[in-house]
Amino acid sequence: MARALTVVLHDVSPATWPACLRVMVQMHHVARKAGTRLPITLLVVPAMHGEPTTPAFVRTLHHLIGHGNELALHGLTHSDDAPPQGGWFDHLLRRWYTDGEGEFSALDHAEATRRLALGCAWATALRLPIRGFVAPAWLLSQASWDAVESAGFAYTCTLSEVVALPGRTGLHARSLVFSTRSPWRRVASVAWNTLLAGWLRRAPLLRLELHPQDADHPAVRRCWSRILARALRDGRQPLRLEQVARQVRANALAPTSGVDSRSGRRRPTASSAVLH
Repeated sequence: MARALTVVLHDVSPATWPACLRVMVQMHHVARKAGTRLPITLLVVPAMHGEPTTPAFVRTLHHLIGHGNELALHGLTHSDDAPPQGGWFDHLLRRWYTDGEGEFSALDHAEATRRLALGCAWATALRLPIRGFVAPAWLLSQASWDAVESAGFAYTCTLSEVVALPGRTGLHARSLVFSTRSPWRRVASVAWNTLLAGWLRRAPLLRLELHPQDADHPAVRRCWSRILARALRDGRQPLRLEQVARQVRANALAPTSGVDSRSGRRRPTASSAVLH
């Protein structure tokens, strides 16, 4: 198959939808100039920071599904409210790098299972097809890994892999992700992702992972737009995450051994965090 591209939009909720729409408008502008359609995987949060879903938002999601896009569950509240579980590194990872949004980073199995069940029940009640789960900040405790696989999802992701479930077969694919919380983060993100995109140009899968604020800062918007345009010019095939996972499962894309198939264990590292 041709080299692939997956475009993922994080933190999709009623509160963030106006900003999400600005990102999507720019995505599709780039795709139209390249003469192609661009399916998107939208990571949906049922109760973002405790806020309820609105009927208008649900209608929007059904419209997006009907036009070839995909939904994946992105936590329940997107808030890390678990108690501290370590020293300075735990605090640095969960409070500074992720701004307290790594919801599944420190959950036990029972609580992770409960939140996943509530998220799945939300989707079922609203007739929203959801096959994948991507944790906020890509952070999963060991217990959360087990809960995700037990919940029956077809895939999950880390910062550097797409993981087909069950079996935890991983395809190494480093995410391009931007940090917009402060001017220095935006400058560093543009420089880093420009360099990283060059390194990944021959990779089998390019993952462009965007957040609602990524269309609101001109330098960031120009950077990811250039990366997307070049990927489409290079002939990469746009795929939804579910399609990538299916290819990984069928060995159409050569899997790597980055995920321990026995445990799926992930030790938290600074590189595992979302810097946004």
